[in-house]
Amino acid sequence: MPKHYLHHPDGSVTIEDTRTVEGTRAEHLDRIRTACTASILAVAPEHTQRNAALGIVPIEPIVEAISARRDLYHTLQASILAVTWDGQEATRTAACDAIEAVLWEEP
Repeated sequence: MPKHYLHHPDGSVTIEDTRTVEGTRAEHLDRIRTACTASILAVAPEHTQRNAALGIVPIEPIVEAISARRDLYHTLQASILAVTWDGQEATRTAACDAIEAVLWEEP
């Protein structure tokens, strides 16, 4: 549920924020999870992971790359879940913005 920018004939713009805190939290966790998965597959595609598991290629660099990304995901997840909202309509937008401010950055 996004923010909507309403442009008025007098040139002014108002923002209608229809986001909910829990909806924003769930959607953003999904985005972070997707970014983590893409990052893991970029550094260690499935065939490389299988080869490491079979002992064909060294496993340590692959485990380290995957662990770093998994650990980052868990850190970001904790940050997102730590955002609190007091239930007041006046603070809803700030809580949603705080959730969306948690960004994936490649390790």
